[in-house]
Amino acid sequence: MNEKIEAHKKYETLDGDDDVLLFNKATFTVRRFKELAASKFRNILLEANAVEVNKLQKRIIELMKELPINEETKIRGGDINWNSPQEGIECQILKIGSKGWQKGKVQIEVNFNLDSWETQTSIKFCPDEPLEPKSPLDDIRQSEEYKKLSNNN
Repeated sequence: MNEKIEAHKKYETLDGDDDVLLFNKATFTVRRFKELAASKFRNILLEANAVEVNKLQKRIIELMKELPINEETKIRGGDINWNSPQEGIECQILKIGSKGWQKGKVQIEVNFNLDSWETQTSIKFCPDEPLEPKSPLDDIRQSEEYKKLSNNN
C-alpha cells in the first residue's frame, strides 16, 4: 500500500540555486551540490592515478561512444546517465522565502556528454507532506483593517 502512495508523489525539479539542501548534518546550496555532483561524476569517468587504470577508463569511454549492433549497424552514443535510487534520498530543503525546513526526498540525475565531455546535474524534490496552499484571503485576514472590522462585528 505504501508503494502506491509513494508512486503518486510528484518530484519537482529544484530551480532555486540558492535554496539549501540538508543531508544528515551536511548542508549545500542547490548550486554547489550540482557542481560537486557533476565534478565527482566527471572525475570518476576521466581521472585515475595509475596509468593502467587510466588506459582502461579511456578504453571504456571509447567503447561507450558507439554501440555496434552488427557490421552494418552502429549507433552513436550520446550521454552516460547516472541516477540516484528511484525511491529518493532523505533530505530537507530550505527554500528562499519559506518559513522553515521541509522534509522530503531528492532524486539526483547526472548526465555526461561523450562528445563535449560536459556534465549536467538535475535535482528533484518531493516533500513528505505537501505545503498547504496559500489562500488569497490570508493576506487580507492578517491586515489591521480586517482585524478591526472583524472585532466590530
